[in-house]
Amino acid sequence: MGFWNESTQEALLNTRVGIAGNGGTGNAFGMELARMGVQDFTIADPEVFDDVNSNRVMGARVETMGRNKAEVLAEDILAINPDAKVTIYSKGINPDNVEEFIHDRDMVLNGLELKNPELPVMLWRAAVARKVGREVVGVPIIDVEYIAHAGQGTVFNPNGKLSYERSMGIKDGDRMPLDEIAEQKISASRYLAYLPPYGDLDTLKALNEGAPLPSNMIGAGVAAQIGVAEVLKLVREQTGEKGLTPTYAPKVRWYDAYTNRGGETNHPVFSHYRHLGGVVVRNLLKKHEEASYTTEARAARGDIG
Repeated sequence: MGFWNESTQEALLNTRVGIAGNGGTGNAFGMELARMGVQDFTIADPEVFDDVNSNRVMGARVETMGRNKAEVLAEDILAINPDAKVTIYSKGINPDNVEEFIHDRDMVLNGLELKNPELPVMLWRAAVARKVGREVVGVPIIDVEYIAHAGQGTVFNPNGKLSYERSMGIKDGDRMPLDEIAEQKISASRYLAYLPPYGDLDTLKALNEGAPLPSNMIGAGVAAQIGVAEVLKLVREQTGEKGLTPTYAPKVRWYDAYTNRGGETNHPVFSHYRHLGGVVVRNLLKKHEEASYTTEARAARGDIG
């Protein structure tokens, strides 16, 4: 209290949140919202914890290895608030259950991996078409990403002009079937408006060759914090309270905890290439931090994931 009023707290207590993807950001996002007072969750993730999750997912512990991520997150939320309502989709979302997953939510976090682009597109399409009775009442989708020690976030407004498909540069947009979207590769310029200046170009090359995005708890935590702050903005807007406007797409905001720099942009693709230019210059001047993340270095170390 003191930075929000009783009406906001009451609204948080009554807010219904969906979390699609319970990994690095989704897991922290859920537990932080539970501590803020949110007590109605629908969570979905078909994966189980393994060693590769240990560096960034709060729920990844020795005793949870091999267990479903959604089930572990539900237990952790209930350990914070035993009165919370948590509905679990331990097989993830799919065309048969996505409408059920989203039907009574006030907002949903997209924590799905873009290696399967058909999943966030499916979530977005369900959010836009969600009906309450006979009326179409869309659901805002909070979208967060992280890289290195930085996180970023935006909110896709179901009543806005920018679709998720268009933002991600998906060919044929909302006319393309999900099975064809599954075959597309989303350019990093579409989902990373910020690239850290200390990045190693060999790392970016490895990513283009199919290596997983390097991750750590700092970036995942920053992304989760940005997502939680967007929830607060949306709650205050939905209840008519004064406050900051949510970061609606195409606007993206980012923060790098390592450099202590942040910003926002209305042109995320341009922002991506502008930051990429900075990375190139620092690499040419040998001012970057060598990361040993080439395909050869990863193979020599026997990296997992």
